[in-house]
Amino acid sequence: MKIVALTKEEFDNFAYKHKYSTYYQTSAYAETSRYEGLNTFYIGFVENDTLIGVTLFLHKKIYLYYKYAYAPRGFLIDYTDPKVVKNVTMGLINLLKKQHFAFIKIDPPIICSERDRHGNIIYFSNSINNILKTLNENHYVHQGFNKYFENYKPRLTAFVNLQPDIKTIYSKIDSDTKKIIDTSVEAGVEIILDPNGNIDELYKFTSLKNKKRKKRYYQGLYNNFSRNNAIDVFFIRVNTNKYINNMKSMYESEAVINEDLASQVQNTSIKDSEKQDVINLKIESDKKLNYYKNELIYATKLLKANPDYLTIGASFTIKHNNGVELIIDSYYEQYLKFNPRYVLIWELIKKYKSEGFLYINLNAVVGDFNKEDLGKYHTLNDIKLSFNATVMEYIGEFDLVINERVYKKFKEKIEKK
Repeated sequence: MKIVALTKEEFDNFAYKHKYSTYYQTSAYAETSRYEGLNTFYIGFVENDTLIGVTLFLHKKIYLYYKYAYAPRGFLIDYTDPKVVKNVTMGLINLLKKQHFAFIKIDPPIICSERDRHGNIIYFSNSINNILKTLNENHYVHQGFNKYFENYKPRLTAFVNLQPDIKTIYSKIDSDTKKIIDTSVEAGVEIILDPNGNIDELYKFTSLKNKKRKKRYYQGLYNNFSRNNAIDVFFIRVNTNKYINNMKSMYESEAVINEDLASQVQNTSIKDSEKQDVINLKIESDKKLNYYKNELIYATKLLKANPDYLTIGASFTIKHNNGVELIIDSYYEQYLKFNPRYVLIWELIKKYKSEGFLYINLNAVVGDFNKEDLGKYHTLNDIKLSFNATVMEYIGEFDLVINERVYKKFKEKIEKK
């Protein structure tokens, strides 16, 4: 087997067609990574004059002149073929050892299992144990089947299948989630696609969620992926006029119902056995009326400060091959009462279904499905999985150690942080 340098065009032509193709293994992502100070190169694996695999490597110095190489979401090779894995590994060690690389990290999107929202396995890969055995025999150190966010990339992600018709997709969504969406829309929550990719505005929100990522990274993502119309930027906002008008209408409608129930409670001709039901309805109506009154007061204040609309969140997606990835969504915490994430996900489902995409990856979830143990991740799992999402569990992260001494120093440094 020969290892050859590739141009970004040669790399992309092969990578886009591969079984494990992801947006992480694209020249657009490589060029974006340079905004974070990472160096990049593309290589191909050639056997009998045929290109059988490729990978993008990101790399940087970690100790003295030693470096590490990261293949985001792994090499694009056939992991089920032990000979291919062995030859690729040997070739990489021989090549990168001369260039002072201490280790290689990979995290291929090889599916171990698919799970339902309760964590029940609905599919298990028969080849996973053989792949693990092959990687182990070639000295890849598995970082474990972790459940949270210990890895560079999430090991578990939530996918919504967009292949059924939209009515079927909607019918599979939890009933409570549908109610939340309806309530949020009534409160004026809207999802707006920004055709110009306002990164300054986007960064106000993404920086709330990931303080380490600089604005130049998001600008790089937009610059590189927008060339192929592969990125969409969204803003989540409250239409304050719609909010106050809807709350006013609901308050007035409920006030009529409440007045009628009050009359029935006072009506002496109604039997005592039936009156209790009326009283119960009146109590519920009182609660609704009080809710709409408070919402109306809040909406009035919001409208006064924001005469047209109030932007409360932002998000962006990347489109790759036949799928879409929700990369990040972030919101001002004080406006989470509007449940904006529910509306965002539903609007994304509708949009990308209509555009012919086959799935949307809602990104990371945690692998602990016991609500009592989820803690701060309870909402994360609950929202995403309520859209009838399937959890894809990947094989995980591996380190291929080239220089044991430097690798240990690097690990010790990481553990001290």
